[in-house]
Amino acid sequence: MFYDIDPTWYHYTQKETEMSNPYQIRTDILAMAKNMLDKQYDTQMKIAQTMFDANKENLELATEAWNKYIPKMYTMEEVMEKANEMYSFVSEKK
Repeated sequence: MFYDIDPTWYHYTQKETEMSNPYQIRTDILAMAKNMLDKQYDTQMKIAQTMFDANKENLELATEAWNKYIPKMYTMEEVMEKANEMYSFVSEKK
């Protein structure tokens, strides 16, 4: 029995196969940490909007829901903390 094999399954871009220097790794990890916090913030904003919309007949309840669920924007220190957490995994020697 023969199977058709997709010839692109083994294709790698140069960036995927190229070795990164320590500065590039840190920059990539910092970008990943920021991206993670961005997605977390966006998800929390969607929850706040949903809760606000669910209570929009009653302005008082809507305002209360908004204030309860609205996320605070992350700080640079939080981005650095997340990046350091991720970098410790990369630099850990086992």
